[in-house]
Amino acid sequence: MSIHRRAFTLLELLVVIGIIALLSGIALPSISMVRASAKNAQCISNLRQLNTPIQSYSQAHGDRIPIANMLPAIGLNGPENGLPQLLKGYIDPKSEIWLCPADVDSESMATGTSYMYMPGLLRYTPEVQFQVAKAMSQQKDMAPWARAKARTDLEGQIMGSFYSGIDNRADGIGTRADYYPILMDSADRHPGTRSPRNALYIDGSVHEAVEEEQAKEETKEEKVE
Repeated sequence: MSIHRRAFTLLELLVVIGIIALLSGIALPSISMVRASAKNAQCISNLRQLNTPIQSYSQAHGDRIPIANMLPAIGLNGPENGLPQLLKGYIDPKSEIWLCPADVDSESMATGTSYMYMPGLLRYTPEVQFQVAKAMSQQKDMAPWARAKARTDLEGQIMGSFYSGIDNRADGIGTRADYYPILMDSADRHPGTRSPRNALYIDGSVHEAVEEEQAKEETKEEKVE
């Protein structure tokens, strides 16, 4: 007795291929979203963990905010003068916590961190530098190395006041700590949100970076309510 096996017709094969393609088109974006969400969650975890060495350094140095470059410079021996190097007594500068898992930028890899240190930029605002210059003008007889240290210490103290201060501009929006982060993604790495950068704030909270214009709108809404 012979057994006859029915083969797939060309039409049936095309239907099967079409179904597989359709299912793949549905599944792949979902998988990508899950991966992106996982990377975002790890980034948030990194920033929360980095809050501990920042606070430890601050407590060990008279509650001053650490003063370092916004991003490490790339020297002959690797990254230097950045927050990872300043906090080396509290966390390994080469720890994977310094890198956002969504970061594939070669420049970030070279500097050793995916995160921008905002006090390293804000220290140069006219408000801060005016106070530093005024205080340093009374210490002209110090040795260069002592003067440099005194300047850094002053900047750390004044930056603490800066973050706890109120924005007094005509269109000011309240306490600066609410919208000036300590650390934040140095690029938009988490698309799909209103502000695709995660940020660590001085109170230890981690959430999407609040842009100044966004903060103004939220403040207006609160006043209306």
